[in-house]
Amino acid sequence: MAKTLLYIDDNQIDIAIIKGMQDKYLAFDSVTYSTDAEYSIRYIREHLQNENELPDVIFLDLYMTPFSGWEFLDEFIKIQPFIGKNIEIYIVTFSILPRDLTRSKQYQHVKSYYTKPVTRETFTSFRVN
Repeated sequence: MAKTLLYIDDNQIDIAIIKGMQDKYLAFDSVTYSTDAEYSIRYIREHLQNENELPDVIFLDLYMTPFSGWEFLDEFIKIQPFIGKNIEIYIVTFSILPRDLTRSKQYQHVKSYYTKPVTRETFTSFRVN
């Protein structure tokens, strides 16, 4: 089964790191990069029932402007029941604040919380066989 990633982060250096890891380890069949969380949630909303247009996995940064990862998660909750497939969300952030980890656990669709930089071990754990 194809596994696709949507990486949402407004930091170009972090995007370059994930691009490099994908090029080297091919953990996903395809990766889409977005620096705009608001655009990303609109895209998902517009393609709710077209599972081929939706990612299998989302890596989401929390602290972006003007639309944060927290806002993305709040909007995702509203549309999640209407999405035609299961999308796993993983927080990928520099924040080591316990309150952020605790808050992320309030979102049932968030599978895990990783601090940046993403390690090779973490990234390759998603490898498509």
